[in-house]
Amino acid sequence: MEISIMNFKGGQGKTTIALNLAYTLDYGVVANESYTVLKNHLDEDHLLIATGQITDEFDDVIYDFGGGITPHMATVLKRSKVVIIPFIVEQANVEVTIEAINSVVALNDNIILVPNKIKEDDKDYAVMLETLQEFGFDKLPISPLRTSTALQNIFIDHKTISAMQAEGGLNGFNYRKINDDFNKLIELIKSYK
Repeated sequence: MEISIMNFKGGQGKTTIALNLAYTLDYGVVANESYTVLKNHLDEDHLLIATGQITDEFDDVIYDFGGGITPHMATVLKRSKVVIIPFIVEQANVEVTIEAINSVVALNDNIILVPNKIKEDDKDYAVMLETLQEFGFDKLPISPLRTSTALQNIFIDHKTISAMQAEGGLNGFNYRKINDDFNKLIELIKSYK
């Protein structure tokens, strides 16, 4: 299965989600940026840096796409089984994300929106839902991820959130909600097979 993760804006959690999914699903990652932190976390058998045309179709791969949609990215986005669009729920980020959704939906309507780093009782989350409805995107699947130190610890511990949570102790307690969130996202992805 080919999965694309993209947003025009950086800092929305694309790479974090890509890494946790790659570890969890045992997928490779193709990144379109020559510098990516993934170089420090995936070996050459699991990471391909492709700043130009991606001619090959891959099984079991996640595309970590940043920036605007190039013709090469458009080809991959069209054939991806699902396109995940993560974003931080703040007005400027949501505005750019609306542009990303508009661009992607013209290529592939199998989109999952992932509001990222959601806090309990987040008022911006309700506003974001209203904004999506305004633009007619309220029918797209939404799989929110709560804020958690587990997101940064993926890079420190080189483990999935599920593995860190399974270790028990404070991590077992603290990571259960974000682990549930990721499990829901994975189930939603698998529903596109």
